[in-house]
Amino acid sequence: LLTTREKYDLIISEPSNPWIAGIATLFTDEFYAAARARLAPGGLFVQWVQAYSIAPADLRMIAASFAPHFSDVTLWRAGETDLLLLGRIDATPFQFSHLRSLWENKALRADFESIDVQQPEGLAAYFLLDDSAVRKLAEGSTLNTDDRTLLEYHAPQNLLERGMIDADQELIAELRSGPLPEKLEPSDIQRALEAGVATALDLNDAANAKRFLGALESQPESASRYIAQGRLELIEGALPNAKVSLEAALRLDTDSLDAMHWLAIAEHRSGEDDSARLRVREILKRNPRFLLAIDDEMQFAVDRRDFRTAVSAQLTRVAVMRDPPASEYCRLGLIWLSMSNLAEAESALLKGILKDPYSYACHVGLGQLYWRSGRLPQARDNYEWVVRFFPDTDVNTFTSLAVVYNALGDKKTALSILRKGSRLFPDNGELRKADSLLVQ
Repeated sequence: LLTTREKYDLIISEPSNPWIAGIATLFTDEFYAAARARLAPGGLFVQWVQAYSIAPADLRMIAASFAPHFSDVTLWRAGETDLLLLGRIDATPFQFSHLRSLWENKALRADFESIDVQQPEGLAAYFLLDDSAVRKLAEGSTLNTDDRTLLEYHAPQNLLERGMIDADQELIAELRSGPLPEKLEPSDIQRALEAGVATALDLNDAANAKRFLGALESQPESASRYIAQGRLELIEGALPNAKVSLEAALRLDTDSLDAMHWLAIAEHRSGEDDSARLRVREILKRNPRFLLAIDDEMQFAVDRRDFRTAVSAQLTRVAVMRDPPASEYCRLGLIWLSMSNLAEAESALLKGILKDPYSYACHVGLGQLYWRSGRLPQARDNYEWVVRFFPDTDVNTFTSLAVVYNALGDKKTALSILRKGSRLFPDNGELRKADSLLVQ
């Protein structure tokens, strides 16, 4: 920034964590002044902020150092628990027209879909605080400056502190007002609310979904609104209410495959499986490539233990997808495993590993498969991988790995694995029981 004369439309700062020596200088008042000087008219500056192991006071300090340099500042959520500060030179209204014009760009669209944004306006689900709220967040805080990089010394103190994420989220929740930025083009409001609630539900963010639904009550009724209401009621287990909402959506839009899909799920969960299956068939009759309905067909079949239908549906799903992720092959492999077709199961699971070597589900599936087929060293290797990379995901992995080690004649390592599991899951009785059996 200090050695260029270039002006930039967009600058994104994603340094390492501020508790690493020297990194806090990329969060200072002087750094943001330098960045602001290098922005072209209408330019944007995006600052990544970790939201784990950072105290609310330090979050306030970053906001206080950042906000004075921009006409409009907003806070957005990023992947998982991280945050993004967006600084704009111009405080013009936000609008989605440009993003809509780019939506046919397949690579761009795939990026957005990977974060559950299925429509341009769905990005609204990532919004947290508007300009006035960010400035209130910053109010009264000291600055992080080049000659007093307080963040560099504060951040390490909280590195191992528990509860920092919750504390930061509570602080942000206290400052939140509506679900949308105040400076949003009025013509975009209803579309942003409808797409935003859908994305919030895809992200399993029920609290945010409720904010969007509350705001939608002031807008004309729509099928999208009733679908979102039904989905939220499904999450809350209110099955009769969900069916009423989804039926209302279908009355407003009889061609809505989304409404039919979610109504089929509500019927299935209510024990009305015949009706749910007929509805899925109707969807697939209208659109044989509708992935949600293919998934319904597979899931409903698994639930009634009709694995032949399930595997056929999953094979169709993989064939329809442009570039199936590893999870689809893992799922296919586990269905084949339920049918005791070990050869097809192994082939599918290994395809998943090729797509994503860090696939939890595929490694667990291969551990089960190799154990069942007597290939103990391969079972051990896959369970070892799961324990190494996903140690606190499932207690059963420790039991399975201990059983494999015991079968290989290594009781000492089996006991060590069980005791490691007990440290992570201290209240699990099955681990203690397995430990005592091995000691005997």
